[in-house]
Amino acid sequence: MYDVIVIGAGPCGCATAITLAKSGLKVLLLEKSKLPRYKSCSGVLIEKTLNFIEKHFGVSVPNTVTCTPIDNHGMIFTDDIGKEYKFESRGLNIWRDKFDYWLASLAKESGVQIKDECAVTDIKEKDGQVCVHLKDKIEYAKFAVDCSGAVGIGKQFANNIITYQTYNTGKINLDFHYFYAYLQPELSGYDAWFNVKDDMLVLGISTTNANEISQYYDNFIAYMTKNHGLAIDKQIKTDKWIIKNIQPTFHIDYGNGRILKAGENAGFLNPMGEGISCALESGYSAALAIINNINNKTNAIEDYKNYISSTKKYMERQWQLVGRMSEKFSLIFS
Repeated sequence: MYDVIVIGAGPCGCATAITLAKSGLKVLLLEKSKLPRYKSCSGVLIEKTLNFIEKHFGVSVPNTVTCTPIDNHGMIFTDDIGKEYKFESRGLNIWRDKFDYWLASLAKESGVQIKDECAVTDIKEKDGQVCVHLKDKIEYAKFAVDCSGAVGIGKQFANNIITYQTYNTGKINLDFHYFYAYLQPELSGYDAWFNVKDDMLVLGISTTNANEISQYYDNFIAYMTKNHGLAIDKQIKTDKWIIKNIQPTFHIDYGNGRILKAGENAGFLNPMGEGISCALESGYSAALAIINNINNKTNAIEDYKNYISSTKKYMERQWQLVGRMSEKFSLIFS
């Protein structure tokens, strides 16, 4: 019998588990993949994330998880009609598998029991406890926090955003210290992007329809070639992923009873797929709510909503900003 079971060993799950364990609770962290796990991601830690880690974990992100150029200077958006907007901010360029594994190591050092290659098939609350169903057994706890990402537990891929990106050698006339996001509708069904990792040019697009990937990617490559002098020598690798599709009315699913939801699974996601900062903050807030209610039955969800309210407001402002730059995002908070 655990105090809390956390599902998903990404930034959200690790932040939840670390915070709970540091308070003296018995915590089990379950991860469906083998650690270290691979994750397709922009891999930019914004200043908000760096400040959170330094404040709440008492450490700085180590250079061992970074890639070159290490320093990120911010984001440059290009709106529907091709106008650029530059947002300067301190950041770090990292590899997500290394960063997530480092967070998992912090969780282990804090006393968290970690089990990888343990896919959760169902979570149920029964008789004042939570039953977490695995393939061949059931684990029990007073509370559970579902940090299982966009796909979630027992969910399908429908209604999410499909991301596709390539890693290439070559050259381009852009400053490698920025992350570039392109919102023009002819380039993607959601957004397109460019950044650099260890001298590889990363070019990606996203859409809700897998059949559109090839055409959007070709359009984006042509656009970058014409406008920024892109010249690809060799494609090193490709990958795909799933992110949450933020819908109009901006619904957050905080969970119910003794089962809380956090991170992307709950709907916390900043524009352009930046989910790390709000994943950490929502996981931390869920943990605080449980700590305050570990022996209570009904107050955890309401406390969670109060703790995470500033993060939710920040995220709303971010989406409103992007909505003013691109019609496809303008309805989210209409």
